[in-house]
Amino acid sequence: MTIILSISKQNGSVWAAGPEGLFRYEGGELAPVPQPQENLYCCCAIHDRVLVGGLPHGVAFSLQDGADWQAGWMDNVEAPVVTLAADPQVEGTGVILAGTDGGGILRSTNRGSHWFASNFGLRSYSVLALAWAPPAPASAWPRWEVVFAGTEEGIYHSPNGGRGWKRSESEEAVFQAITVDPNFHRTGVVLAGTEGDGLFRSADGGHSFERVPGAPAQINALAATSQGWLLSDETGLWTSPDGLTWQPKDDSTPALVLLHAHGSVIAGDEKGLAVLV
Repeated sequence: MTIILSISKQNGSVWAAGPEGLFRYEGGELAPVPQPQENLYCCCAIHDRVLVGGLPHGVAFSLQDGADWQAGWMDNVEAPVVTLAADPQVEGTGVILAGTDGGGILRSTNRGSHWFASNFGLRSYSVLALAWAPPAPASAWPRWEVVFAGTEEGIYHSPNGGRGWKRSESEEAVFQAITVDPNFHRTGVVLAGTEGDGLFRSADGGHSFERVPGAPAQINALAATSQGWLLSDETGLWTSPDGLTWQPKDDSTPALVLLHAHGSVIAGDEKGLAVLV
């Protein structure tokens, strides 16, 4: 049994991470890749490297598809890194964010070599989920770099690429999943799922969230696709055209993580990976 808690796809390669280690998904099979973390929680692949988050190294990265690894400098933060999210324009900006279980948010501007605490405005330092909005249109001014964080007490948003944070208006809950509408700069829609208090939706760019009636109580994973929205609770998958009305998906199995990339949805669960679309 291979439990998958994190999935990343870049340059045609799919990477997956969980308690049993780091894997590349090739030919429908998970191929193990040696990595340096004793406790591995997440992975993130970008254009020139793959990164892993956990303990004892916080974040480590490889420039050679896992053939060798370097530990990032972590600004004296010893809490485990449990989530990683790269700027959609990371190839140019070098910016990646890391959420920790107790140390708040770390920010790197050199693709993971050095990490600095970026907690201005945060009231909860247990960060369970991070999600970037798509880049703002070229015609927009100011061109905000919007990113969201789910914590053990609420949702936070940043307009400046994670340099500072503001608490969104929402109920207090443990938010463990966030996803952003691909058309965010037109619709302003963001969904956030909780550990046991249901699904919340924002239509004003993430400034405020309201509970979605009729959605499952436990939201383990969320994904936004061009056809609509997808979530998983503890029993299976649910679909929605607008994030407001939800229907269970027949004959589906629950997922712990969902990734929409290049027209496909990849699901990770307690038995590995599956391509849904």
